[in-house]
Amino acid sequence: MNRNLKTSNITESAMITGILVIIAYLSSFITLLMFFYPAPAIVLGRRKGFKYSILALIASDLIISMLLGIQTGLAFLLLYTPLAIALTYGVCRDEDANKTILYGSAAYMISFVIYILLLDLIMGINFIERVAEMYDQSFEMSRGLFDNIPDQYRTGQIDRYIKDIEEMAPMMNYIITNIFPAVLIAASVITSYINYVVASKFALRFSINVKQHEGIGYFTFPRNFMIAMAGLLLLSFLLNLLNINVGIIQLNLFIIIFMAMLLQGFAVMKFFIDRSSLGRFARNLIMVVIVFMATSFSVVYSILGLIDLTVNLRKINRAV
Repeated sequence: MNRNLKTSNITESAMITGILVIIAYLSSFITLLMFFYPAPAIVLGRRKGFKYSILALIASDLIISMLLGIQTGLAFLLLYTPLAIALTYGVCRDEDANKTILYGSAAYMISFVIYILLLDLIMGINFIERVAEMYDQSFEMSRGLFDNIPDQYRTGQIDRYIKDIEEMAPMMNYIITNIFPAVLIAASVITSYINYVVASKFALRFSINVKQHEGIGYFTFPRNFMIAMAGLLLLSFLLNLLNINVGIIQLNLFIIIFMAMLLQGFAVMKFFIDRSSLGRFARNLIMVVIVFMATSFSVVYSILGLIDLTVNLRKINRAV
């Protein structure tokens, strides 16, 4: 009986390995498929155990390296496999959805940094400089297209658009070269969230018990998040008093806190709007308006998120 069970586990692991390889191959043509990569591993981990999920992921990385090249295999091994393992770990431990998403965020962020360092160390490729160069090239291409428009077809709107692009270029270069850590953290949270939601929906279709995320309205950062951020900011100010230049670190910390509280604020508004007596269309319309007004009211949204993280507004409302 045990031998039959072990054979069944290995067979299913082999099937999942094949599915992972197919997803990796197809994602080279359809990038969005990358969000489906952790799903089979999570389902396998939930059904057969965490170790079988890890074995399937490692085996798929080896096959991907043989079929698509070592560079592609390393990209999957260093970027997507840690994310899949972290999410599977959280699911197998039956952790809360938000906690599992944070596991995935941390794994993706750390693995991305390691990937960048290895690119620089092994291949001499500076990732941030390469991204900045790619943006400069796309900017020059866009500008060239507009410059080639005949004068009789040029309008004031086109000239204003060209001017806006030219003014935006220095700001984008500054963002790429100076606040990349903050952007990476935001991207890690978003990537982990999408992957978890996709995986949980995928598991649900096969009647596999994975905790469904209740939606963005229930998303929240841990209460000790602000304590950690405040501690790092205080440390940076102390280092600044010692004439140690930590300006870039402070800037990234401010952006991380601001973006986190902005997301928390969105979650609070979504939560209360969903609990209102308004119809579905009206609720969706209000959320669309809130998103479009984010640029003008981002500070207000962030303050709302900070208040919620401090006094837990949504919990108070549930009690009521």
